[in-house]
Amino acid sequence: MINDFSLTEYCNSIADDIFADAPTFDDAMDWATESADGSEYVIYYAKAHDLCRNCDTTQGEEFVAECFSDTPMSYDDMACRIAYGEIYNRIQARLWAMNEEQAA
Repeated sequence: MINDFSLTEYCNSIADDIFADAPTFDDAMDWATESADGSEYVIYYAKAHDLCRNCDTTQGEEFVAECFSDTPMSYDDMACRIAYGEIYNRIQARLWAMNEEQAA
């Protein structure tokens, strides 16, 4: 079962791999989108629901409110979109932090 700590570790691991392989920071941010979109927590309803039940999804909920406020969606679709937003934001935050560390 996923929890907030393991979700952060999962996202940090993805970000670490992206940062090591991306030729530019812009590429890294694009790859973050692709990685979040292909995450098992985004493509499988049961995993998305587990993430929503057991983790802080504040960033994911804000993502859905900003990007899909007028879009009707099922319970399953909402869980997947919240999971995507949460994972993407956590990967992005790690990438930004790593970029700042490298620049310093």
